Amino acid sequence: MNIQKIILKIFALFSVVRGYNLIVLILAQYLAALFIFAPDVSHRELLTNPKLDGLILCSILCVAAGYIINNFYDLEKDELKRPMQVYLQKQVSQGFKLTVYIILNLLALFIAALISWRVFIFFFVYQFLVWFYSHKINRFALIKNFYLVIIRVMPFFALLIYFDHFTFNLALHATYLTILLLITDIVKDLSSQKADLIYNYDSIPIKYGIDFTKILISGLIIIELIIGFIILIKNDVGAMKYFFIAANIAFTLILLIIWRIKTMQEYKILHYFFKGMIVAGVFSIVLIEINPLTLQTIAQNFNKRIN
Repeated sequence: MNIQKIILKIFALFSVVRGYNLIVLILAQYLAALFIFAPDVSHRELLTNPKLDGLILCSILCVAAGYIINNFYDLEKDELKRPMQVYLQKQVSQGFKLTVYIILNLLALFIAALISWRVFIFFFVYQFLVWFYSHKINRFALIKNFYLVIIRVMPFFALLIYFDHFTFNLALHATYLTILLLITDIVKDLSSQKADLIYNYDSIPIKYGIDFTKILISGLIIIELIIGFIILIKNDVGAMKYFFIAANIAFTLILLIIWRIKTMQEYKILHYFFKGMIVAGVFSIVLIEINPLTLQTIAQNFNKRIN
């Protein structure tokens, strides 16, 4: 096998496990640990904590394995939705994917067992739930959306188990993220109606209609607006408040235009917008410890130096 084929297979496997999503998840978990779950613990202590590293590694391995098994079941459907991406992913065989899937899960369980028996049980259950989603649940409208969102936030519950730290502020952030993920997934259903129809996948737009889907999205957006407002009123998120202000403005605009969106391309754009919001939210976590007044002082001092 020449070097080009090896590189191609590496890129193919990276695509199968959604490497870009894994990178965002790694950042999200570390930032959540630093600024939300354990804000009173020094950053150096957390970043040099092997158990935390192991916990996050377990999450990444399990999520990567989940993407593999989902790709295994949804390959035909994805050929219609993402033909170029599937062409790349076919550079690795289905058998090889299953082998990697098993290895990743076993490795995750081994690391989890080294951390604690509770962590081992958590990830064992998590792996089963991920497999069950791909095997059964992903064909059932509405149920699959809620089920998938639960799976996606479960890595953060692993952090909750480890730190044993639960506050009202944490609950607000968790609810906000969960609903944002749910909105994103429902909008994705709107953008993939054609493929779902062809391969007989039930989705909310197909089973309940587009109007119901938009009403559901609108209701979830209103809940997000309320939660965002509560977070802003509490005013304990530092400069991250600017993310919530921008998000509330964006949500309000989407409420006004969502009924005018008709085409699959427009739904795809909206889906990518919500994915962008998730990424922006992850990076904005670092702003929690930055006080807006401090930023103002820095800006004033900078202006004085220039002048």
